[in-house]
Amino acid sequence: MQHIFGYKDNLKKPVYNWFPYKEGFSYKLVDYVWERVGKPPFISDPFMGSGTTLLRAKELGINSYGTDVSPLAYFVTYTKTKNWNFTEKDKEEVKTLSLKNIEGEVNIPFELFPLERAFPPRNWQALKKLRWWVEQKTELHLLALITSAMKCSFIYKDGGVLKIRKRPVPDLFKTFKRTLLRMMDESSLIKGPEPELELKSALEYNKKTPLILTSPPYLNNIDYTKVYGVELALLTLSRNVSNIRGEMMASFIKRKTQSQGSIPIKEAYFQESKIALERFYESLEEGGFLYYNISNSILNGEYIEVDTMLMELMEEIGFKDVKIVKKILRNTKIDGKIYRARESLIEAKR
Repeated sequence: MQHIFGYKDNLKKPVYNWFPYKEGFSYKLVDYVWERVGKPPFISDPFMGSGTTLLRAKELGINSYGTDVSPLAYFVTYTKTKNWNFTEKDKEEVKTLSLKNIEGEVNIPFELFPLERAFPPRNWQALKKLRWWVEQKTELHLLALITSAMKCSFIYKDGGVLKIRKRPVPDLFKTFKRTLLRMMDESSLIKGPEPELELKSALEYNKKTPLILTSPPYLNNIDYTKVYGVELALLTLSRNVSNIRGEMMASFIKRKTQSQGSIPIKEAYFQESKIALERFYESLEEGGFLYYNISNSILNGEYIEVDTMLMELMEEIGFKDVKIVKKILRNTKIDGKIYRARESLIEAKR
């Protein structure tokens, strides 16, 4: 069953693979859920991430709606689900592009370390010039640069930590041109209704829908504003992501309130999960379905059955027929140790 949970299928599929987002699920999971509930004409994803639910809905001809609090998630999903129309003239401009003809460059601030350390000098200089150039173009141009830059950097992601490992990497300018031309060619492969997207928290979700398929942040103490910090920096050209971090669901940060003081991560996570689930319950049409893709966690040495606890919350809120319909065991790396944790797809009915 792992194939419908894991992201590897998406890496082989045009457009889906424009941005490598290993936390995502397979487009086959969308097919499974959609067919299971009788192929409704509308689907929502309040934690849309890299947009698999919305892109597959577009491909199937279904209207859809998605939200995410991350500007990066919004940007990636928007770019992947837009109906682009590039001409041969557009492609020729890319083919004949030369770094020496790009007049400007930008400063790219980064909060964790000087970003130039993450690139060979030639790639760093190319990145500053190309980031200036794509600002005059489209979102697809920028996504191609962000994806190419990570392939041509010394950065690798070790769990929730960014590390620099110097090694031979491809030439950024050549990789960017090749990637952008491929994306331009693929942009016409998936035509259909563009989803309605909003940059907002799932805790504010209020869209009427017959079906919600989503995967909330896992309780894993991983700060994704840092894991995807370079991509955010390239997108926003800003060092400060603290506002984004503060708006994200409490899966890695303690909450502070005037009445309760500092709330532990686990407690805050389930408090905010309940708020989100209440929103989803109120927004589902009568007889509608919620599908929740979630993983159990190991936090500070404690194994937490997140799926079971969320199911109890769903029943408390009023959901009916709450059950796990798919599950697998996954290896999870935490602080250098490998743990086995269950990943589940929960089904609940309004």
